[in-house]
Amino acid sequence: KSTLGRLLAGLQPPNLGKITIGKAEIGYLPVEQARMEVALVTQEQHVFIGTLRQNVSLAKPDVSDDEIWRALEAVDAAGWAIGLEKGLDTIVGSGGARLLPAQAQQIALSRLVLADPHTLILDEATSALDDKTEKEIIKTINDLKGDKTIIMIAHRISTLKNCEKIYEIENKKLKSRN
Repeated sequence: KSTLGRLLAGLQPPNLGKITIGKAEIGYLPVEQARMEVALVTQEQHVFIGTLRQNVSLAKPDVSDDEIWRALEAVDAAGWAIGLEKGLDTIVGSGGARLLPAQAQQIALSRLVLADPHTLILDEATSALDDKTEKEIIKTINDLKGDKTIIMIAHRISTLKNCEKIYEIENKKLKSRN
């Protein structure tokens, strides 16, 4: 399932055939365009050494503090972030303020909110969150959806309950559950 996420995000080329977004083949999009079109958030939490501001704004470096706070609010992270000693200027990552796995996942999801790509691929992106926070983030993602395509890869069926289509991978084959 994670291979499927990497294929859809253009991080891994298919052995056969091609993957397209609209009419553009994923593997051949210019990197900058691909980043604007498709974003992948996995269950592995990546917090880089630097400030919380730098970590959140990786997807959009020229963003204002207000936009960063809105992105943190969108993923239910503003409450703990405002409580950090120096707020957005708090050093996080190795040697910085210690973050829980759920907080690291919220940072990754806040980057996604700022990046605002057309296609969002969430590969177990809410797996480290408690049920309440996961429900709030899924609601936020659905509220932000607009004309976006959201692909959720998950083990928990509760994560997928608002999806329009559900596919199951069984014996390396994709089949519809609807």
